[in-house]
Amino acid sequence: MADFALFKYLEKPSLLRVYILLADDVKVRLEAVARIIAEPYLEIKFRPDELPMDKVRIGGKLLLSLDTRVGTVSMYAHIDEVVNSRVLRVMGLESFAYSQQREYFRVNTAIKVVYSKETLSSNPSPKVPTATVNLSGNGVLISAEEQFTAGDTYELEFHLPDANCLLFCKGLVVRVDEKLRGGYEVAMTYHSIEPEDRDRIISFCLAEQRRLLRTKVQIVGF
Repeated sequence: MADFALFKYLEKPSLLRVYILLADDVKVRLEAVARIIAEPYLEIKFRPDELPMDKVRIGGKLLLSLDTRVGTVSMYAHIDEVVNSRVLRVMGLESFAYSQQREYFRVNTAIKVVYSKETLSSNPSPKVPTATVNLSGNGVLISAEEQFTAGDTYELEFHLPDANCLLFCKGLVVRVDEKLRGGYEVAMTYHSIEPEDRDRIISFCLAEQRRLLRTKVQIVGF
């Protein structure tokens, strides 16, 4: 029997990540507001002009993902109906959860981060500035213009707003997603990090979560 655990977190329209799953493990990442029609059906609404209609087909597979207090809950779904250029009706297939310790929850935040590929060469790789998409005590998702390869290691330099100095660690690439309008989102887990630096990241995430909760507005006008 299919598990639709995601539905219990969607009692109100909720903003979640939507991945359109294409051939060769390519994923296009979007965000949309989801509401329950009747289990196992959802209606998901995208921002104007963001849904790539050339990649949408009836029966096409999606991955829906929502961060909750108990971890990330995700669900595979397929497209049941293209309602219009902004709205899809989808049928849930099965939910699954990534349990995580409280201190390792993710927070969506944009802070400056500089990366450079680890190399054995005497000539160091160039340092490239970018920004985080989300951050946790266990890893980071960054935005990048060039393609990355899973398994590669990078030197990371974080510019935390509340830190007195820079924070350095190494990140191991675990996932690369293509963005709709070009570029990539690159997920890294910390490959080498000092305990006190991890604590500083966790403290920042907790503070950022409190700030986001204070400024959170109810999603309306679905």
